[in-house]
Amino acid sequence: MAPTEVSTTLAARTTSVPAADEISGSGQAVVWRQKTSADTLAHGWLAVSGGTPQDLGRLADTDESVNVDAVSVQDGLAAVATSANPNGDLADHVTLRHLDSGEEDVLPITYDSSGAAGDERYRGQAGNGILVQQSYDDGSAYRVRLLLRTPGGEDRTLLSDDEQYEILASDAHGALVLRRTAPGWDHRIVYVDFADGATVTVAEPTTDELPQGLEFTPSHVGVIDGSTLTEWRRSAPGDGSSTVDLPVGGAHWISDDTLAWYHFDTDGTSELFAMARDGSTAAQDLGGTFTDLSVGDDGKMRVTLYRPDTDAAIQTLADGRVSTAAGDATTIPAGPARLDALALSHGALYTADDSSRQRGVLLRSNLSAGPAGAAASTPSRVLAYSDGLVHQTLAAAGGRVLVVQGGPPALAHLQVYENGKLVGTQLDLSDPSDVNVVDFDGAHVLLTDKTTASDGTLLLDTFADDARQRVPAGSALDGGAVYSSVRNGTTSTWAIRRTDLTTGTATTVATVSCLPGGLQVRGSRILLTTCGAASTTGLLLKAGSSTGTAVDASVHTPILGTDVLYTFTKSSDGGAVTLNAQPLVGTTTAAQPLFALPAKANSAAADRWAVDRDAPWAAWMDDAGVTHVTWAGVPTAASAAAPSGFSPNGDGSADTWTPTWAYNRPVSWTLTLKSGTTQVRSLTGTASNGKVAPVWNGTSQTGGAAAEGAYTWTLTARDTVTGRAAADVSGKVTLRRVVPAASVTAPTVASSAATSAAVPVAWSAKTAGVKSYDVGWRVATRDSAGVWKLGPLHTWRTSTTATSAVFGKAGSPVKPVPGLTYRFYVRAHDDAGQTGPWSKAATTGIPVDDRATALHYTGTWKSVAATSAWSGTERTSATKGAYVSFSADGTQLRIVATRKSNGGRFAVVVDGKTVGTVNTYAAKTAYRQVVFTRTLGTTITTHKVQLRVLSGSTPERSTVILDAVMVTR
Repeated sequence: MAPTEVSTTLAARTTSVPAADEISGSGQAVVWRQKTSADTLAHGWLAVSGGTPQDLGRLADTDESVNVDAVSVQDGLAAVATSANPNGDLADHVTLRHLDSGEEDVLPITYDSSGAAGDERYRGQAGNGILVQQSYDDGSAYRVRLLLRTPGGEDRTLLSDDEQYEILASDAHGALVLRRTAPGWDHRIVYVDFADGATVTVAEPTTDELPQGLEFTPSHVGVIDGSTLTEWRRSAPGDGSSTVDLPVGGAHWISDDTLAWYHFDTDGTSELFAMARDGSTAAQDLGGTFTDLSVGDDGKMRVTLYRPDTDAAIQTLADGRVSTAAGDATTIPAGPARLDALALSHGALYTADDSSRQRGVLLRSNLSAGPAGAAASTPSRVLAYSDGLVHQTLAAAGGRVLVVQGGPPALAHLQVYENGKLVGTQLDLSDPSDVNVVDFDGAHVLLTDKTTASDGTLLLDTFADDARQRVPAGSALDGGAVYSSVRNGTTSTWAIRRTDLTTGTATTVATVSCLPGGLQVRGSRILLTTCGAASTTGLLLKAGSSTGTAVDASVHTPILGTDVLYTFTKSSDGGAVTLNAQPLVGTTTAAQPLFALPAKANSAAADRWAVDRDAPWAAWMDDAGVTHVTWAGVPTAASAAAPSGFSPNGDGSADTWTPTWAYNRPVSWTLTLKSGTTQVRSLTGTASNGKVAPVWNGTSQTGGAAAEGAYTWTLTARDTVTGRAAADVSGKVTLRRVVPAASVTAPTVASSAATSAAVPVAWSAKTAGVKSYDVGWRVATRDSAGVWKLGPLHTWRTSTTATSAVFGKAGSPVKPVPGLTYRFYVRAHDDAGQTGPWSKAATTGIPVDDRATALHYTGTWKSVAATSAWSGTERTSATKGAYVSFSADGTQLRIVATRKSNGGRFAVVVDGKTVGTVNTYAAKTAYRQVVFTRTLGTTITTHKVQLRVLSGSTPERSTVILDAVMVTR
């Protein structure tokens, strides 16, 4: 079947919210300007009572040294300054829209950009009029005057004989104006009253930089210095100023009821604080990102507020709080997102989006290739950058992303984020245009910089501690190490050297007979991007090898990924360049064409395509902002469960072998089973959902029973949609028809094998194929009612390959107790995965020592130390009639004694009846001998026992040596 793409798309996003600025408010009306996408000019927007924003059209360009209010609203009139010039010159007319009636007045502006007499520039709204700066010739130089222009009325001069004006705030009644005044052209901030033209000087800054803060409310104007407000009544500015002590120092904005100011942190971020003007509420950090703040002609303060988890909006502040009153919040409309960079890592697509905030955001979509094709999750925000917008540099590896932020005039920063948090130390860059990321592994980065151009080295930076070093050009990162090529002396061979970045240990991983270009490394694979001076051919090899496969590098530098090699070909007409993916695992290594590389948006933009070096994915973006994602791999097993064996014996347990493989694509498959080199069975099928589950019942291809033993299996799978082969997998399975069995042995009396309470236990297999054993034990104990009961089975050894152990030594679960009986069991596990039943018990009793308090001695007895005796002692008597008595609760009685050349005789009396006579004579001494055994019954009952010393057969053979007594329970 011809290869078919497995791909998906992410629609061009319209969820970002471009920054809004130049906000102005009057009552329930708010206006602002906003760029809706990266390549359009700003438009004016209007919203009333928090309603749906209205687009007021394209605004004039305001890119000049003084501030131009291009859109505003005062006294129910919205003013929009626009230009007929499609190139976006300054305003040549202002449209005044009456919000109550919808009527419009158009006021012309004579703008010609010359600055000569008659040249006009729009400076701001004055209710139903506008403020215009007009140039004139006073006979010696061009100067300017500030005019008030109204519909159908004559222009009225407010200020003149100046160099320039900037309207800091205005309404229908007056304006705060920053002017350059003749003859010294000093800076002066004045309030001018429109009714009578009267002015009052509010501040005289030494430069055009504004004072700390200004007040402009319906009733007052003033200037803020520290925590002192000097203010004038607008109704009578000539009466002089008064001072007001503010509840906080450092305020920058003031309204009728609210103070506001920025607090700048050491990391360069800023927070907006606000509080009630009279101090009746505490200062509050409003949280979020802000781009503009203004006081409207109604005395209310409004701010553009961008929060991480809510829509961006223009909010009204009241008493230092974000107002929740109806109509006091206006959502800023969304526009097409501007994606400045793409990166892929481990099946996650990262896109840098600069259009949605004053600070950029990073979005991530998780990718998957399943039976239905490729899929991408809805983009979600990974982080909002801590320092401005992101530049073109974007890389991802190991769950981390690398970005470059900031730039001239401030330092740029190369930073790494993980789960939205800054990792390690940022790398400061004086000029990011000099920096190019060569490789990034999540913890380290390789960069070219100015030094690279001078000496050919790369900068290697470790983010954890900002440790830096220079490494040879062409180096690469992988697995916590840096790889570099080093010439072997004066020879024509080059060593590929791996240096561990933690230990510093350097090893040679490959040797080549050509001059390597750049290196790329993934696991055991090494790519020389070129092999030889001026070569257009690369070399792909494995660590430990000096030979490899040639790779075409004539069109574009190939890219080595995990189990895939990305190469490039050019169309016959020399135009489009196609990205190809060549699998490095599986039964086919044919390169698959993926897509033609898209052109950059412009020469300064980032490439609009990326490949995943950790998973087989590639992505590209078209001119409409749609992101296309293509799976570049072959089917691989996401999970597998292949039992090691089975037993087709009809007992209902593991009668079939049922392995499963879950592939990430629909596949056709063949399973082959062999005994040695002989094929025994072949199974085939398809899996539309990628789940392969063959069943082998232990028969051959002809239907006969397959012999017991080990078989090798091989599974071959192929993608049924693309025709791409999956990696073959193989293994072994064992067939057993007999359930495994084992037996266990142990001495009947512990004293038979040792002098202390330790029992040597041994076990062995009774069937073929046994791989390991479980060993268990049980013990009989007396309960609270005095009844002897056999306890539960305890595990002593699990899946052990040993065949013996000593119960009571190190590793034993308990220390054996004298007087108790222990039973040992074993079961076997075989190579077919079967577990056999528990074996018959091997029973061992732990004798009671001659010194035990349960033994009562009458007559002459003597305690004697004996190293070879049970517990190291014996009890002796040569006195006829002496005896020892005890109770025997059990089913079997055993007497342990020492046989010697002076051994005498004793009688065993049970429940008053003599049941046996024992002669302990032996020519050679023998310790720990079971000299008497007596079955007491089939159930545990209490018996009275006496051992009576009898007269010796000769005076020299009259000594009885008692060692221990054992009662089996």
